[in-house]
Amino acid sequence: MRTEPSDRELLATLRADPAAFELFYRRHVDRVVGYAARRLREPADVADLVAATFVTVLTAAPSYDPDRGEPSAWLLGIAAHLIAGRSRRSRRDAALLAKIAGRRLLDPDDIERLEARIDAEQSADALRHAIGRLRPRAREALLLVGAEGLTPAEAAEVLGISAANFRMRLSAARRALDNSLKAGRDDRRPDPASSMRSARYQTEVRA
Repeated sequence: MRTEPSDRELLATLRADPAAFELFYRRHVDRVVGYAARRLREPADVADLVAATFVTVLTAAPSYDPDRGEPSAWLLGIAAHLIAGRSRRSRRDAALLAKIAGRRLLDPDDIERLEARIDAEQSADALRHAIGRLRPRAREALLLVGAEGLTPAEAAEVLGISAANFRMRLSAARRALDNSLKAGRDDRRPDPASSMRSARYQTEVRA
């Protein structure tokens, strides 16, 4: 019985084999969509980021080093780098996009799926608000090990830092999250003076 090639095997033949690219894309596209949806607000921006990520995979596959980590972490590292440099679009991006013209990435109907995914990923609960109040570096550390499910070593690879450095950043991020959650609870507590003014106003209106 023939087994499917591993991600590492796909990356080794990806540039020369369109089928390998298609399989690698289908295997990982949902994860990249989720990663992008947690960081970008517009479906069109998510779609652009997903496409650009796999364009980069197509051109950068020969540079993948198996000794530095798993392909999934390498892939999210590409997405992270692209998000950081979104404001620096160039003609080179357009040339890269042309290289995969005709290859099916996101279908037209996928925009609706992206909108639903973004709504789910950006649900306005207390934890999401607390994370949103953190500094970008702390927020990213928590998202990588929480939402993305990476190990500290894999997350460190995505960010291009040492595992020890990432563990320190994650520990600080968790402390900051605790403080943010506490601040959120304090914000939701009613102000006694405000409550008294509201009660007085309602009494005057009824009178």
